[in-house]
Order: sequence, then structure tokens, then C-alpha cells
Amino acid sequence: MIFESDQYYDGFPHAISSENEEKTSFNDYALCNTLAECLYHDISREIFDGSEPALRAVIANGQIKFLARYTLQGACYYEPLGTFPRMPVNVARERAREIYNRYDDNRVPDEEYGAAYENIPF
Repeated sequence: MIFESDQYYDGFPHAISSENEEKTSFNDYALCNTLAECLYHDISREIFDGSEPALRAVIANGQIKFLARYTLQGACYYEPLGTFPRMPVNVARERAREIYNRYDDNRVPDEEYGAAYENIPF
């Protein structure tokens, strides 16, 4: 790395990293900037969507691949969904939620999710 060329480097705005990923939802801008940052530093990264925790994105070799993560009988599994931008973020979220609801051991069906919190006494 040539350090003199980094004197003007201010980072990649809104790139998703381990410091901000739990509160950052995937969008086209954030994913593109994260890809640019990974290419710039020659690194790979796995990030998760703040809106849908079952949705993961692996950024490596100049590509962004969407994966659905679920736990089955105590083991973690990743199901490939598609690549960005060929697969839009909203479609990836829907498919990740479907896979999670179908396979995950700790799932709460969507129709029961709200009902579980209605009987809290406080």
C-alpha cells in the first residue's frame, strides 16, 4: 500500500461494517459502498441486514452474495439466495424470511409473533 495516496482517504460513507451493522438495513447505496470499501482494502466481509436478521450478505471477490442463515438441530446453515444487483434487496429479505420460517429451530411464526407480546403484564 502506498501511504501517500491515503492522505485524502476519508472512508466510504454508509459502508456497513461490524461497528454499525445491527442498526443498518441493506440498501443499494450501502451495499455498493461496502463493496467499494472491500475492494479498496482487498478484504472480504460478512454482514447482516438490520431489518431482517436472517439475511446475510457476503462480500468477496468483487461480488455481493445474499444468504439466508438458520439454525437446525443446533447447527448453523447458510442457504444461497442470489447475487446483488441481480436480486433486489426486498426480494432477498422475503426469501430469507421464508427459509427462516421453514427451517429455523428458534422461529416464531409471523402470525404468533405479535400475540406473544400482548400478554405482558407491564
